[in-house]
Amino acid sequence: MITTKIQLRFSDFDMGGHVHNAAYLNYFESARIGFFMTGFGQNWDWKKDGLILKKNTIEYHIPTFIENEIRVEVSCNHIGSKSFTLTYSVLDAENKLKAYGESVVVSFDYNQQKTVNITDKMRKLLSEHLID
Repeated sequence: MITTKIQLRFSDFDMGGHVHNAAYLNYFESARIGFFMTGFGQNWDWKKDGLILKKNTIEYHIPTFIENEIRVEVSCNHIGSKSFTLTYSVLDAENKLKAYGESVVVSFDYNQQKTVNITDKMRKLLSEHLID
């Protein structure tokens, strides 16, 4: 699992004073970028060995308020030949689950504009963070 601390922004909040539901997709995106940058570093060729998002799901558990410090823990729970599923747990400083989500991500070559098999390097990273 790789963890990303999230900086809450004023624009994340709705009239109820808690994080708006759509903001969690931005948190997932930030954590997903952190996951891959931690695993691959700066020199990954995102055009050749790119990714395209196929599906997101979110379960909201308890609200996040402006005084909360949150982080997103990213793991992998499925690896196929061309796609994989990342999981996200949004937790506060007391380890209370705020939201849980999953993304189906497809390996994509932007130069050829087509899906491709997951590379060995990508598969290794995903396998290192695979949960049951």
